[in-house]
Amino acid sequence: MMKVNDFQKYEVTLKIPYESYFGLIYETKYLLEARLCPERCFIAHHTIYACNRRKAVEKASDWYNKDLRQALGAPHLFMTINDPMREVHYEDGFICNELKNKYLDAATRDRLIEESKGDLAVDDSIGTETHPPASVKRVRRKKKQGIKLTSRLTQSSGGTIYYRMTEMPSSQDGRVKYRSVKLSSKSLAKAEKEVVRRGLDKFEKFSAGISTESTTAQPKAA
Repeated sequence: MMKVNDFQKYEVTLKIPYESYFGLIYETKYLLEARLCPERCFIAHHTIYACNRRKAVEKASDWYNKDLRQALGAPHLFMTINDPMREVHYEDGFICNELKNKYLDAATRDRLIEESKGDLAVDDSIGTETHPPASVKRVRRKKKQGIKLTSRLTQSSGGTIYYRMTEMPSSQDGRVKYRSVKLSSKSLAKAEKEVVRRGLDKFEKFSAGISTESTTAQPKAA
């Protein structure tokens, strides 16, 4: 029985190879609405009603696993689900294998890839029964930028603060080197105190081209 909030209609499409379809008939699993297409595949449609696409994917998977999986195999090989409400869209933090983003029909998949502007592509990997491929895959990972607190302090997306420390040159070319030092402090005020306490800023003046000696030296008497 359809629930009150299961108001949205989703269409499940099955594209079944010719030989596999007759395997269904052998198992007495009839899809009366299936039609043979020029590619020697049978195309069948099944309607699902759900409150959103995530729930529709869940219902479609339950239906497929109960009625067809034993005869056909894994659903990702045959099943797609449309996206009439355009619920699937690319955004920061997009997860390829999230339930609502699975079993995309060609139109939705192509639109999603276009929205990603090069971040996504068709997932054409084979996968396995237990670890099926998603409809799309990430082709380049978006690097999360840290927040610059000061000229030397940055905070990562996870909240860790790093100090850009100057190191004295070890070679004769006199080239200044830098390295990021992880701090235990979680706030800017505490991080600045930690830098001083640990002596991480002792070579800052050197990197600016000003030696400690030149700033403390007294002028010679005439």
